[in-house]
Amino acid sequence: MLFFGCLTNAAASDAAEHFIESQSGSMHGLAHLSYGLKFNNKHSLSMGVGFVPEMDNHEEMTITSYRYRFEGETRKHFLVFGNEIEISPYNFGLSVISGHQDEIYSSTPDYIPSGYYMPTARRVLFNYQTVIKFDHKIEAYMDWTILDVGLINYARNFDFYRDNYDFLGLEGIVSYGFGLRKSF
Repeated sequence: MLFFGCLTNAAASDAAEHFIESQSGSMHGLAHLSYGLKFNNKHSLSMGVGFVPEMDNHEEMTITSYRYRFEGETRKHFLVFGNEIEISPYNFGLSVISGHQDEIYSSTPDYIPSGYYMPTARRVLFNYQTVIKFDHKIEAYMDWTILDVGLINYARNFDFYRDNYDFLGLEGIVSYGFGLRKSF
């Protein structure tokens, strides 16, 4: 409810800019479509739905998301084939996702010990984006994401990740994706 209240307040602002975005990967599924608002030229709120196809180790799943993104002040301007592009390298975000699938438990299965955590598909994601603006209305971005439980596991088992993955073990907990954003 708080998220919808913030989204409504942002929409009432005269400076709010509406956008749609399409993303693939980065813990949001094969295809993820979102609607959002950007306000004060640096804050964005969005909500979306995504799809994860069936694979060998799981059934197909849909995902809903609620996202907040903060755009940093740094901008780099370049000319590419006579067109100006703008790179915004420092953008941070927080997402809350919820997976929807029949295999996600509604009660703790018998084989999970008493007092152990309840399996869920609700997760918090920490995001970092590098955004390339082609004009005032179209942006492309690369999104790096760390899952909340991945970050906790990394802190608890740093030696394992450092010894088995590159980049100080971050390769074992970071996922990435690409997206396009269109403002209107």
